[in-house]
Formats: sequence, structure tokens, C-alpha cells
Amino acid sequence: MQILNFTRNSLEEFLTGQGFKRFKAEQVMQWIYQKKVFSFEGMTNLSRQDRETFSQIFEITPLPEPQIFKSKDGTRKLTFTLEDGNVVEAVIIPEEKRQTLCISTQAGCPLRCAFCRTGSLGFSRNLEVREIVGQVIAAEMVLEESGQRLSNLVFMGMGEPLLNFDNLLKSIDILMDDFGLNFSNRRITVSTAGIADRIVELGERTNVNLAVSLHAVNDEKRSRIMPVNERFGLKQLLDALKGYPVGRKMIVLEYVLLNNFNDLPEDALALAKIAKLLDAKVNLIPFNTFPGAKFEPTPMKKILEFQNLLVAKHVTALIRKSRGGDELAACGQLGRLKHNGDKDA
Repeated sequence: MQILNFTRNSLEEFLTGQGFKRFKAEQVMQWIYQKKVFSFEGMTNLSRQDRETFSQIFEITPLPEPQIFKSKDGTRKLTFTLEDGNVVEAVIIPEEKRQTLCISTQAGCPLRCAFCRTGSLGFSRNLEVREIVGQVIAAEMVLEESGQRLSNLVFMGMGEPLLNFDNLLKSIDILMDDFGLNFSNRRITVSTAGIADRIVELGERTNVNLAVSLHAVNDEKRSRIMPVNERFGLKQLLDALKGYPVGRKMIVLEYVLLNNFNDLPEDALALAKIAKLLDAKVNLIPFNTFPGAKFEPTPMKKILEFQNLLVAKHVTALIRKSRGGDELAACGQLGRLKHNGDKDA
């Protein structure tokens, strides 16, 4: 059994069922997640008998060492080749006062959004808990080499997090656990393209921030660029967001700007109404193009005009700076599913 797929609660339950004391789970998790020890032999506060027994019951298999591609702006893309040949990527995004990791939850993505390179490459499978959390462990080890630490986590990499719902929740549990990676809920954001029937449950079972890939303000336009809108239309999505238990959490509307498609003044005014309805802030995202893309980026002058219309309606609207584009590490650019014989799209 892969011990990295266990949360603390499930590990405690398993170990007590085998006759061990509950605190053994805490000890093992601290060794793995906080001390980065991936062998029971190295867990020196466990008895030799416990170490031998655990070695017979469990495997500890972290992700393989990633290839690291460093962008001119300091962004680092970590590319992991999994045991089955699938390739997943995570991105360390450096900022002045923080280091953010963009995490993947699937190998590829089934949603086929028109502005996203990852979706154009197809879908392979959901990631296991150990493969999701393993990206964070690997990124922490990369940053430790230069005396830096991860501060924020965003589930905005390859895949749709809410389509890997159970493993997402277990991963968040480990990420926030005092004996796990010990991240604050306020420093974790889950992004969804609009899987409306899972949004309220996410808010009820976790305490993290929510980002919603909106990208259009009516069903006609949204369905053209996001096939998921055919299943969960805009009204159903907004109803789910109105039911999202916010509290100290935050909803962010993500909006990628596509030239002469969703960047018109009337789009900005409709977006402002939606943002005010949800008491949400807006992240405006310049489109990161890729070979075969059907859209062109909105010029920055026009993006600023769009932002000004939102601000005039008293909506907090920030422009997300594109990072890592020269290494295909920017928003919407991630992904090669296989190394062997695969060519970048």
C-alpha cells in the first residue's frame, strides 16, 4: 500500500486496527512531509520492530525527480514522468514576497477549453493523492536548496480539480495537516472551470479559496470556448457560487481576454454585475497563445480599458502578470502527456 495516499485520519484508523497506537501516524507523517524522509529505516524515533513491520505493510514512493525548466523571469516548471509514462507539470511562480506553486490534479484535461493548450492534448487519468501532494514535496525540496519556502498553493495546473474530487480533498487534508505540510487554508486556492454540482460541497468540506474560470458572461460565448458550459450553464454555475459558504474564504473570477471575442465594453459591464452579485474579485488574464490556438491575445491597452470599466463599477479587478511563457509554463500552456514520441502541439 502507498502510505502517501493516506490522510492522517485514515492512517490512524488503519494503524489502530492493526494494534498500533494512534500517535504512530503523526510520527510517520512528520518524518515524510516535514523532514522529507522516504524510508522507514530513517525514522529513528520508531522502534526497530515498528520500522520493519511498516516496511512490510507500506511503500513510500515519492514522485520521481523532476526535470526543471527555468524561465527568463525566474519561473520554474517541474516536469514529472510518472511510472506509467504520463507526464504532469507543476510551476513555481516567484514573486517579491511569496513563492506560489501551481499544482496539477490530472494527467491532461478532459474539458477541451478553446484557450487552453493542456485541453488540446487530451486526457489520460486522474492523479493519485501521492502524485498531487508529491508535486508540493518536490517543489519544497527545490526551493530549500536556495533557502526559500513555498508560501501559496493554487490548484490551477493540468486538469479540472473537481473532476478528481475525492483525491483533491484528501490532498488538501494532508497539505493543511499540522503533521503534514501545514499550509494555512487562506494560502490555498482551488480553481474550477465550473463543475457546478461539486462547488457547494467543496466549500462545505474544505476551507480554501475558490477561483472560477468564467471567461465569458453569457451562455452563447461561454459554450463556444468552454464545452463544460453545455453541461453546467451559466445560471447553474452562478446559483452554485451563490451557495458557496464563503466566511473567511474568497471567490475569484478568472477571465482570460480573447481579442474581439469577450473583451468588449458590454462584456466588462456584464462581468461587473456578476462580480458584485457574488462579492467576488476579478483576475484578468492575458491570453497565452500556443500553436493552433483559435484566438489572439487582447492588446494590453484594451485590457487596461476593460479593467477601468470594472473598477468604475467598484469591482476589484487585477491583471495577472503572465509568467514563464518562454518555457510553456504560463497559464493554459502546460502539458505533454507522454515523453516518448510526443511532440509539442
